[in-house]
Amino acid sequence: TFFSLVCLLAAAQLNMSVVGHLDYDDLHQSSVSDVWGYVAQDGTEYALVGVNGGGVSVVSLADPSNPIEVFWYPGPNSIWRDLKVWNRHAYITTEGGGGLAIIDLSTLPANSNLTAENWVGDGWSSAHNIFIDENGIAYICGADRGNGGVIFLDLTQDPFEPVEVGEFDLWYAHDCMARGDTLYGAHLGNGLSVVDVSNKQAPVLLGTQATGNNFTHNCWVSDNGQYVFTTDEVTSGWMGSYDISDPSDIQELQIFKSDPGSNTIPHNTHFIDDYIVTSYYRLGTTIHDVARPWNVIEVAQYDHSPLAGDGFNGGWGTYPWLPSGLIISTDIELGLFVLQPTYVRACYLEGTVRDASSAAPVAMATVQIVDVAVADPTGFSGQYATGYHTGGTYTVIASAPGYESATIAGIVLVNGEVTALDIDLVPLVPFALQGLVIDAISGDPIEGAQVRLKSPTYEYLALAGADGSFQIPTMFADDYSVVAGQWGWRNVCPVEQPIDGSTGIMTIELTPGWYDDFVLDFGWSVSGSASSGSWERGGPVGTSFQGQQSNPGSDVGADCGTLAYVTGNGGGSAGSDDVDEGSTILLSPVFDGTTMWDPHVRYHRWFFNAGGSGSPNDRLRVSLDNGSTTVIVENITSSASSWVPADIRILDFLPLTTTMRMSVFITDDEPGHLVEGGIDLFEVVEMSPVSIPDGVQLGGFDLWPNPSTGSVEIVFPQFTTSSLDVFDATGRSVRSVPVMNSDRLYLDLDLPAGHYHVRWLTPQGDQHVKKLVLMD
Repeated sequence: TFFSLVCLLAAAQLNMSVVGHLDYDDLHQSSVSDVWGYVAQDGTEYALVGVNGGGVSVVSLADPSNPIEVFWYPGPNSIWRDLKVWNRHAYITTEGGGGLAIIDLSTLPANSNLTAENWVGDGWSSAHNIFIDENGIAYICGADRGNGGVIFLDLTQDPFEPVEVGEFDLWYAHDCMARGDTLYGAHLGNGLSVVDVSNKQAPVLLGTQATGNNFTHNCWVSDNGQYVFTTDEVTSGWMGSYDISDPSDIQELQIFKSDPGSNTIPHNTHFIDDYIVTSYYRLGTTIHDVARPWNVIEVAQYDHSPLAGDGFNGGWGTYPWLPSGLIISTDIELGLFVLQPTYVRACYLEGTVRDASSAAPVAMATVQIVDVAVADPTGFSGQYATGYHTGGTYTVIASAPGYESATIAGIVLVNGEVTALDIDLVPLVPFALQGLVIDAISGDPIEGAQVRLKSPTYEYLALAGADGSFQIPTMFADDYSVVAGQWGWRNVCPVEQPIDGSTGIMTIELTPGWYDDFVLDFGWSVSGSASSGSWERGGPVGTSFQGQQSNPGSDVGADCGTLAYVTGNGGGSAGSDDVDEGSTILLSPVFDGTTMWDPHVRYHRWFFNAGGSGSPNDRLRVSLDNGSTTVIVENITSSASSWVPADIRILDFLPLTTTMRMSVFITDDEPGHLVEGGIDLFEVVEMSPVSIPDGVQLGGFDLWPNPSTGSVEIVFPQFTTSSLDVFDATGRSVRSVPVMNSDRLYLDLDLPAGHYHVRWLTPQGDQHVKKLVLMD
């Protein structure tokens, strides 16, 4: 019921309250999409709602607490429906086809039996979006013609017979708006455009600008035409403010987001009286004060979705221009909301952070208002701009790499006023850190080992030299998480410890073993023909498709970090950065399979395949290569929204060599479907630590004396170029010696007394073994 819904959502509000609600699940058994407003000649306000189940709903707000549908115009099913009004007619686009729906609203409220019909354009029948300027020119975005750019329609001659007068088709346009002779376009991966459309037959591109996540979904211009505000429709996406006073040199003023860390996705934003009102998936409707567009501050919110976090649910559209001051917003699952906002000016806190010794500006400083989760970093100028929606007395903390933090109490913030606060930071004294990375078994130095030290403020990466030593010449005291690793050894997982000028030489021991959890970069290579979705190393950014996880939202979790290799990691919708139009191949560095009796390759894989036309037909293929032969060990065609462990016995497929590699191939075959892959927690493990595995031959060479005190002679049946390995009782290789075109070998084994196995690995990959007893 409406009452229970209000009770459920009542706590999730700031300077905004719900007035009325219309549930489309009850009304049409459907979810909804966009919304627009209309005011009849007698002043009655209406909401126009796109209904996914198929049609347009005209809703009277004569009693805002009791919205009532007064007209229904059916249309094709589609989850995308956009609506605009001009000259008392509504114009509606949808990706479901059928052209442009047109509804005559002029008889409202006296007559709600409205005239409506569809008009089909020249060579197009569906479109993603529409905007209509003050001159009666409709701009059709994302139509199924050409690149899906912007088609210009003149509505002034006959409202039911638009006339095409031009187009701007340089890129696909997802959304746009226009004022006067200027068109502003949102082109997803091609960013924001500013276009002169004074000559509709020959538009001129004035400038472009990439936005925060390079996925520009919508844009809206300030009333004075000096600034534009954008949304990027991706997980944890940025909103942005830009100075467009010179369209050929657009300047980013600020990127910002609501509820940082929640992974929510912004959808559409609109400008009114130096505020922007935004529909936010799973976060509801938000209002930001943009009177100072370099210092944007959220001042109101109403969360009308019970869902949270990442996902394309909840807030779809919003309309803030009704004369009553009410905002109408659509929630995909819950329907139409009528909201009463309280517009307040923010409290602005601005100033410069300076070096207390030199008075020079401090870049990368963070100024935070304590206890309200509000902060702003400084640029090269040392300037910052932040603030809060509620006036009062606050404490401010400023911090920067290489400086002592400063705490300033008693800062008074007043709504609608700028509080100026310059802050001086005292520089810290740097120190150098020295360390050593060694083999935990042999004590030998590990050349090229990577050491990463990370704290909330600082991060350093060092490489060990030939003697295993590393140095960080300049660093600052803090609590650091330390991780170290090298290909051929198992990582030392992060251990948090205080490090300062009194810290001695840091010694890190790594245990031998082929292992990679991708917390460090060990040089896996990527190739392939895919136009998007190539393998990349990073923290997985989850995407979903029809309630299923398509790109993983996290790594396996049972390793040293949070990284993995995934195919495309741009977030957004499931098809935004999946593998498209070809294949992508991930190839491991070389590993030595001969250091174990019975090595198994283990890893976790992710494979998701869905959508498109027909049954999904893509695949993920894992192969092993020993330097001369490549074999497929897994061919995955079954989709799963989870990490799946795999355990591959190498000897079931290939002879062991010193030059082995694993490759992971994933492809998007015609016809295209959604396809995503992942690999994490790779390791080569010994599965026969004591007993000799199947396929290994006893004898085949001579060895004496046996038992021995350490010196032994090995005689082969013929001259050979191969390798000889000595394993202890746990199956660990303790000595490896190359055989270079010889029929005998002399060894002095400086090893503890006990039982060992000596293995001769022939050039053909055959294994021959003898037991050896060493005595004191």
